[in-house]
Amino acid sequence: MESQIVQVIANVISTLTVLSCLFLKVPQIMYMKKKKSAEGIYLQAMLMEITGFTIVALYNFTNQYSVMTYLEYPIILLQIYVMLYYVMKFRGILSAPIVLLGTMMYFGTIFGFASELLPKEILSYLLPFCTPLSGTAKVTYIYGIVKAANADAVSLTTWIISVLTNLSRLFTVYVDSADIKLMFNFLVSTMLSAGVLTTAMYYQMRAMKNKGQRQQTHASTDKHHYHKD
Repeated sequence: MESQIVQVIANVISTLTVLSCLFLKVPQIMYMKKKKSAEGIYLQAMLMEITGFTIVALYNFTNQYSVMTYLEYPIILLQIYVMLYYVMKFRGILSAPIVLLGTMMYFGTIFGFASELLPKEILSYLLPFCTPLSGTAKVTYIYGIVKAANADAVSLTTWIISVLTNLSRLFTVYVDSADIKLMFNFLVSTMLSAGVLTTAMYYQMRAMKNKGQRQQTHASTDKHHYHKD
């Protein structure tokens, strides 16, 4: 009876995880639109995320697995496409010829695997690289924030959701299969997402502190001029 209750809880959490992924990148997209900036967001990190998620989604699709077991991947991918559009737009590279060429090659490859024109065995070889790829992407996000010393375009809400969804997947995997490899992957992903969140919080709080100090300095200067007059 107790195991059944735990399984029900795991199923509910799994469903909530998929639902939360509907909005995973939305706060980040809205934040960038509001700031009209992609400062601190590395294009390379986004491309690595897209590559990893695409491989996992195609692997599940070509093996005809249940859609609910990988639905979060295409959902997140759609949001990253939108996010990538705004990053390239704000950096002025949207009209570059390589963007059109890369987009055509990317979707052509997806069509090739989905229609079985390309052998799905290739995806089996590529799948093990997805975890280090995702991890490297998050490390690159951290590096981009630190290098720019600016996290104005980074949405804290997006990374809070990322941490929570990875933690929930850690629990559901433990309940469903207790697969050590999968649990380790989600544990690493949770820690790296928390790393991005912490780094972004630090630089945003520092920016707010500096802004407050500048305002106080200006107010003090204005007050001095006022008394002088």
